[in-house]
Amino acid sequence: MSLTESPSPSPSPSSSSGSDDFAALLASELELASGADSAFPSDPSSAFPATDDEGEDEDEDDDSEELEVGACPHLGYINGLCYTCGNPQDEEDVSGVALDYIHKGLRLGTSEIDRLRCADLKNLLRERKLVLILDLDHTLINSTKLQNISSAEKDLGIQTAGSKDDPNGSIFALESMQLLTKLRPFVREFLKEASNMFEMYIYTMGDKAYAIEIAKLLDPSNIYFPLKVISNSDCTQQHQKGLDVILGAESVAVILDDTEFVIKAVRKEILQGCKIVFSRVFPNNTRPQEQMIWKMAEYLGAVCSTDVDSSVTHVATVDLGTEKARWGVDNKKFLVHPRWIEAANFRWHRQPEEDFPVTPPKEKSREKDNAVAGKKKTSKDKENAAAGQMETRKDKEENAVASQKETGNDEGNVAGQEKDDAKENVVATSTTGPADS
Repeated sequence: MSLTESPSPSPSPSSSSGSDDFAALLASELELASGADSAFPSDPSSAFPATDDEGEDEDEDDDSEELEVGACPHLGYINGLCYTCGNPQDEEDVSGVALDYIHKGLRLGTSEIDRLRCADLKNLLRERKLVLILDLDHTLINSTKLQNISSAEKDLGIQTAGSKDDPNGSIFALESMQLLTKLRPFVREFLKEASNMFEMYIYTMGDKAYAIEIAKLLDPSNIYFPLKVISNSDCTQQHQKGLDVILGAESVAVILDDTEFVIKAVRKEILQGCKIVFSRVFPNNTRPQEQMIWKMAEYLGAVCSTDVDSSVTHVATVDLGTEKARWGVDNKKFLVHPRWIEAANFRWHRQPEEDFPVTPPKEKSREKDNAVAGKKKTSKDKENAAAGQMETRKDKEENAVASQKETGNDEGNVAGQEKDDAKENVVATSTTGPADS
């Protein structure tokens, strides 16, 4: 029996009927076991508090139901119907993200996606795991069309080996797609080890049928990628992968992909929606567009400008005293130090603006004054030290001269004494005269 005829694991959520219990599917997907988190909104009784009139006559119950329906926040829709209250989606309300890979026709609002990501993040941190997003082609597997197999390769039995029903094999012939697929060496061991450290997604620019078929090869028991196989039809931007369809938190996401463009596309989302004006950041007589911090901001998805207008969101500066900085304060814009951009580039995530404040001018002046005073004090200390050294040298010289003088005087006194003694001896000899013969 060929691989395509083998029993499939659990049915893909994209082929499930609209009658499936979506709440159970998503709760299982995220493993929301913590009672501290808000209950899933598909259960209206848990989403809204009971009223004081609950349990009274039917007319009042009907009125209460109408109020509840009217207050429904419409956090998500399945096939155009709110999965909380059942009301159809407003044609003008197209916000949110379609998540067909989880459930056919599912669209969640931004607030609900944020809530689910937060809940998933708590689970991941509790289990000490990260999110791993895996590409397929040239990453986990390699595929080629059967018609591209050369006669020499056919003589080697490659296509025959791929047609064998061997779940532990590494080459597979997907006859229904006319493809020959080879798994990368040790890919199964890799997935087994990675599953202990990551919550894993498959994310490919191939079509849905191809992605599901390859997922069966990599994960026959549907252990690693349940409800986590994403294809090109799930992307919100044409021919471009994005993390907006991933329910895992971006802050803990690791991407394994062979295409550099994918990494650039993800990085472009970090400062998306930000328009930055720079003030007193670049040297004079230079083009701002050629400066590294300007290019870095654009690389992260921000729009940079040399002029202020109402669309500016951030003023990057090192001095609050500049004209643009004062304009930013007056117009309630974010004022950030340029290190805010560098931190976002380093962490791959937009950082809190309040963590990168700009030093007020007074504080900077005080710092300068202190620095100048410190330099003056240091110079004075050096002068005092030099004066002390000169004074010490002078004292030494004076003492040496005085010592030499005293030594000279002592020598003179000794010589004088010797002369006096010699004179006395001469006088004594003269007085005595020659001896008697």
